[in-house]
Amino acid sequence: MFKNFILVLFILFSASSFANVDIKLACEEKKEQQRSLLKRLSTSVTEAHLAGQCTGYNLYYMKDIEWKASCSEFLEQKKSLLGSLSTSLKEAHLAGICVGAIYRIAKRCKVDTYKINYPYVASGDLTVRKVEERLGCYGGQYGR
Repeated sequence: MFKNFILVLFILFSASSFANVDIKLACEEKKEQQRSLLKRLSTSVTEAHLAGQCTGYNLYYMKDIEWKASCSEFLEQKKSLLGSLSTSLKEAHLAGICVGAIYRIAKRCKVDTYKINYPYVASGDLTVRKVEERLGCYGGQYGR
């Protein structure tokens, strides 16, 4: 009984942590990982996701960002019953790229970043233009 309770708390905590974006913290984590001698051995899934957010935030407009791969991974993690328990560091980083890129576009469009529905925005075949449309950057109401 107690194990199940702990598992449910862990899943809820890990699922909600992916929705919060703090780019300053994410980029500090990325720098810390780059300086670390152990790199992957000392990195958790949450830290890999943060580093991915920083990467996505900084590369959102470049053609080498893989919208489909990163946002598909993000959506897969959101739907997973096991949350971060079944996620590799590479997958967490990839999902973070999607979140960071969406966050950057929202900041540029002056969208309230606390109200972003990341799964809604991340779904479908994405380009920068489609993300902007889903966020309401062109005068449309966000969330439609």
